[in-house]
Amino acid sequence: MPPRAIWKGAISFGLVSIPVKTYGAISEHKTGLRMMCPTCKSPLQFKRMCPKCMKEVAWDNIIRGYEFQKGKYVPVTPKDLEKLEMESGRLVEIFQFVDADKLDPIYFDSSYYLMPDERGEKPYSLMMQALEEYQKIAVGRVVMHEKEHLVALRPYEGSILMSTLHYADEIRSPKDFPELKKAMEVDKEELELAGQLIRIMKKPFNYKEYKDRYHESLMKMIEAKMKGQEEVIEVRVPEIKPTKNLMEALKASIKAHDKR
Repeated sequence: MPPRAIWKGAISFGLVSIPVKTYGAISEHKTGLRMMCPTCKSPLQFKRMCPKCMKEVAWDNIIRGYEFQKGKYVPVTPKDLEKLEMESGRLVEIFQFVDADKLDPIYFDSSYYLMPDERGEKPYSLMMQALEEYQKIAVGRVVMHEKEHLVALRPYEGSILMSTLHYADEIRSPKDFPELKKAMEVDKEELELAGQLIRIMKKPFNYKEYKDRYHESLMKMIEAKMKGQEEVIEVRVPEIKPTKNLMEALKASIKAHDKR
C-alpha cells in the first residue's frame, strides 16, 4: 500500500509558495505483541468509557477539553481545532536560513518528507537544490497536530525533509541534575589514552551495518513457538561494575583492539 499524505499545505518564503504534501519519514520496528488474558489467551480490548453516562464513546464522537479549574472544563471540538489550522493558512512559513551544522541535534523531534503537490514541482526542486548548493537549513513554523511547531527543512536524497523542533523551554538543562554538581579532575595521561582509544575505534559510520538485534531475536522465538518448538535463548546479563582503575582499563581496551 502506498504511503498516505498526512497533511497538505504549502512552503512559504518571501513571495514564493510551494504546494506540498507531507508523509511520515519514519517506519519504526513494531513487535506486534498484544496484551492478552492470561487465562483464555484472548486479546484485551480497551474501551473509551464515560464514567458518568456509563457507556462507550465512539472515537469519532470524542471531543477534547481544557481543565481550567479542578473538575471544570472548556470543551474543544474537532471543528474548533480545524478552524485554528485553517487560520494558520496551512503554511510552512519560513522565516530564516541557517548553516547546516548550526542546529543542535537535541532540538530535533519527528521527521516528515515534504513532496511537491500539483504545480509545485519546479519551485520545490529549486528550493531543494538551493538548500543543497548553499548548505543551508530553512527554519520556520507550521501548525500540525494541535500545536505550532518550529521546523527545520533540509535536503535529503533528492527530497525536502522537514523535522519538527523542540522549543528551548522544552529542553532540560544537564545543569539541573545533582550528579554533575561534583566536578571531577581528569588526569592528562588518562585523557591522552582516551584520545588514543577514540582514534583506534574511529571509522566511517554506516547506518545499514546495524540491525535491531532484540527484534530479530523476538521474531526468531515467535517463529519457533509457531512450529511448536521452544527457542532456547541464551540470556547473558552484563555485569555492571564501576571501573576502579581508569588508566588500566584504557590500556587494556587499546591492547584488545590492537590484537583484533
